[in-house]
Amino acid sequence: MGPPLRGYTESREAAGARYPESVERALEGEESVMLSPIECVKKVVECDNGRDAAGYRAILHDDYRAYVHGKEHSVGAEAEVATIEAWWKAASDVHLEILDVVETDGLVTLRYTLSGTNDGDLFGMPASGKKFHVENCTLLRVIDGKVQSAHRYSDTLGLMTQLGAMPGSD
Repeated sequence: MGPPLRGYTESREAAGARYPESVERALEGEESVMLSPIECVKKVVECDNGRDAAGYRAILHDDYRAYVHGKEHSVGAEAEVATIEAWWKAASDVHLEILDVVETDGLVTLRYTLSGTNDGDLFGMPASGKKFHVENCTLLRVIDGKVQSAHRYSDTLGLMTQLGAMPGSD
């Protein structure tokens, strides 16, 4: 549950109203509540933007798999967290902004922008100090409130051009 619900909870408590016991325990962190597929994906983005590796890991299935442009990239939740942490080091201000999110039968399509400054090594490429802003799309399979797989399609050419890594892109 995000901050709007917590704020709502606080105003309800001030008025003397309470949620059912199970919801109260979940809001206090004592019990987990299964997130809808869209809520789950929004939580992934929130954890990514907040540099919350533990929260990010908690939303992934143990058998999580990630694919980039159709090729298997990360196998297992820990490998995915390591990939995300590498991005945080490569662009300390990296930020995702959701443009569209839709869901059908547990398959969530997320269209988003990825922006930041390349101030650290990016998978073996030295920091360029340049800003980037690219639009990407990821399909995420959510089962039982956790992300089981992600299929990422990103503007790699646009990213590399903006970072000056392509011939003639300076």
